[in-house]
Amino acid sequence: MRRRLLLAAVVLASLAGSAVAGPLSEVKYQLYWTHSGSGPDVRVLSADPLPAGSNVAPDNVWRYDYALLNKSPNALYAAYLFFNSDTVNRAAYVSATAPTNWTVLKQGVVAWKIRYQTTVPGSKIPSGGTLLCSGKFSWIGSTVPGSQNYDAVNDGGSESGQTTEDITVAATSETWGRIKSLYR
Repeated sequence: MRRRLLLAAVVLASLAGSAVAGPLSEVKYQLYWTHSGSGPDVRVLSADPLPAGSNVAPDNVWRYDYALLNKSPNALYAAYLFFNSDTVNRAAYVSATAPTNWTVLKQGVVAWKIRYQTTVPGSKIPSGGTLLCSGKFSWIGSTVPGSQNYDAVNDGGSESGQTTEDITVAATSETWGRIKSLYR
């Protein structure tokens, strides 16, 4: 009996070592204050101070642009992004966008989530592929919105994680436009 248990433990240890190293998904976000459409969208980093008036209606609409990287060997077909996970009602759903053949559904009331899902096999995100989607929400918090919890669902199961901020520099054309405006 001991020999069988020892053999089972060795087999399980070898299987664990052959598993995919690291997380099976990664979600990066960029955050924008949209002014409820009353001005140009403004990129805001989580370390920035909260822009004046950005948490007061009607100018308190924000947008997360998400890039969900599928690191799993299995195709990704659903993702859930969570808001108000601490059950403090600071964010309210406005809208969301997803690629063609993907549906968007808001689920929940105070602690709510946006579900992005496809049932079309050709629209699933393959291993190494990225799902690009966004979510708009109104914000009444006293600080800049930050990272969120998420679930990524693929043909092999699901994984939970936390989004990370994409702090890459603005596109060249956007930067050049800002530089030119300084000399006008």
